[in-house]
Amino acid sequence: MRVFVEEAAKGAERKMRMIASLPDAHVALTLLKFCAGFVSVVHLMRAVGAVFDFAGIDQATQSCLATITGIETDASAWALASLPVRLGGLGLHSCADTAAIAHIAATFDGEACLSSLVTPYVLPHAMLLNEDDTFLASLEDPRLAPFDSVLEKIQDVLQARDNYGGRGQKVWSTTVHGERRKALLDSMTEELGRSGQLQGPALALKQVQIRARIQSCSGQHASAWLYGNAEADPRLWLSPAELAVAIRLRLGLPIAPMPSICRLCGTGSADVDGVHARSCFSGGRRTRMHNALRDVIADFARRGLLAPAVERPVFSNTERKRPDISYVRDGTTVVLDVAVTFPLQPSNPQYAKRAAEKPGGAATAYATAVKEGKYRGIIDNEPNPREWLAVPLVVDTFGAWCPGALTELRQIARKSALREDRTASAACQDFFHQLSFQVAQGVARIVIASGGARPDEAVHPVAGGSVTASRVFLPGRTCSLAGQPRSQ
Repeated sequence: MRVFVEEAAKGAERKMRMIASLPDAHVALTLLKFCAGFVSVVHLMRAVGAVFDFAGIDQATQSCLATITGIETDASAWALASLPVRLGGLGLHSCADTAAIAHIAATFDGEACLSSLVTPYVLPHAMLLNEDDTFLASLEDPRLAPFDSVLEKIQDVLQARDNYGGRGQKVWSTTVHGERRKALLDSMTEELGRSGQLQGPALALKQVQIRARIQSCSGQHASAWLYGNAEADPRLWLSPAELAVAIRLRLGLPIAPMPSICRLCGTGSADVDGVHARSCFSGGRRTRMHNALRDVIADFARRGLLAPAVERPVFSNTERKRPDISYVRDGTTVVLDVAVTFPLQPSNPQYAKRAAEKPGGAATAYATAVKEGKYRGIIDNEPNPREWLAVPLVVDTFGAWCPGALTELRQIARKSALREDRTASAACQDFFHQLSFQVAQGVARIVIASGGARPDEAVHPVAGGSVTASRVFLPGRTCSLAGQPRSQ
């Protein structure tokens, strides 16, 4: 058995090396997530559990990520990357941390299957502790020791109080991931305090910003750009330079070796964390990102036969206010105002605090403070104010939307689904993928254009290649900032 498992693990590692050599970095990352690493050996983990050390596959996954993106992750960044996407990670699950849970769940599932096929079939759970060394090794795996709530749930199954209906691995893994995320956030903020680099209010703000970043990345549809969409336009893939910047911003890693003067405004400092770049309004690139989001929304509204008007005067009492998009739905004139906000901007720490509380918190705060009052007085002066509805569509730079925007965007997607003979869920997935992609690409291009990734210095060496501000040079492939990889 051990020889078989070792050969299977070597095969998984060979697959990852092949994926890392693909010319398209974003496609390679998607294949790493869905076709290699954890998913390729989950059946082995369910069979052998903690008896076999799967740390080698985790190391190969981390190495593959480094080759694809040019990012060498430290311990904290890799711990975040191994969390599910819905918790702000990359979904590159750790095999070593999951093997014990997978085997325990498989053992219970197998017993339940036998009891339904063979009658009578009775195997007291207590016998597992005495006769199954593999099960015992998984139960005593030190990686499970910190998670008392999971161990209690396993004891419930052993004592026949709950069998989870074959969902044990999912239920227990979800609990473990949530507790790991909480512990990671605590360790990152504590480590920042121990480093002594920041003190007082500056330290407190930085700790809040760490939580705000991960919370924002956990927002609904915030990470739709990460692994593509089968129904989306094939052009909606990031270039290697854009992908490297987007992943670095998501994991909280520096995007440049040293600060430089911002190329957009010519006065600010393009810091290594990309804070200034995401706050800078010079150069017109934020406007391009805003317009790209507006055009995607208008396109879906048009496909839903809502007849949207883009930046046209619609109010009877003024022509100065022209909403981004307006249309009539069920007798109500809906005006949409699209905006992108940066939750970590130093000038307004309240946004970071709101974002740290819940996903989309910064977007909600901006919508309340800035956008909701923009049209309130105008609508109140209309002949029939109740026939008007102003909806701020605010998203932060990590992709988290305010709740009101999510509601309205889903209605637009459902309208388009009715006209295109597809399910509402498929339309929503396609819609939010396009919106998420425009945010991720727009932010990455702003950071690159500001000089964050300098053209004369590598952000990180990758197999003899380098990431530059305008082009990415890797052995066997060349990628422009805006285009897709071209083989050499």
